[in-house]
Amino acid sequence: GHADLREEPVPLDDLATRLRALFEPQAQAKGLTFDITREPDAPVLIHTDGQRLSQVLKNLLANALKFTSHGRVALAMRARRDGGVRFDVTDTGIGIAADKLQVIFEAFRQADGSTSRQFGGTGLGLSISRELALRMGGHIDVSSQPGQGSTFSVSLPPRLPAEAAGDDGPQALPPPVPMALAA
Repeated sequence: GHADLREEPVPLDDLATRLRALFEPQAQAKGLTFDITREPDAPVLIHTDGQRLSQVLKNLLANALKFTSHGRVALAMRARRDGGVRFDVTDTGIGIAADKLQVIFEAFRQADGSTSRQFGGTGLGLSISRELALRMGGHIDVSSQPGQGSTFSVSLPPRLPAEAAGDDGPQALPPPVPMALAA
């Protein structure tokens, strides 16, 4: 599909409130601790596409909850040197082997290298999330160890890049993925 990213002020505390309302009940149902924090030096708001940012964070939080059977899932918002923000989604879930960390970003793939859906989902969520982060001028990194959990970090600049905001015409973007399909 084709869609423009739309820059808007995104208050991080409002974003946190919406994400908490959506995911805290799921975490409680699984007996998990769920935390969202904005560190004191993190910006109060950034100028980006709020809908796409929310889509990326929802995907990462849904994955963290899906792959965590005990312990905790947390979202921390931290400052970047350029005034942007880094969102760290950390879990105590199953973790991912080092040699599989890039495979998980390929469409329809899981950490075991297969296309089977042991945990459900289409396998498109991380692929689309990475593309959206890139389009918003940022990137996604992951660190993980099997049995130790994972941290997915979304790093975004303080403003949406001008070319991403549609100043140069429509930009091709994958369509939004319904949460039931995110993997």
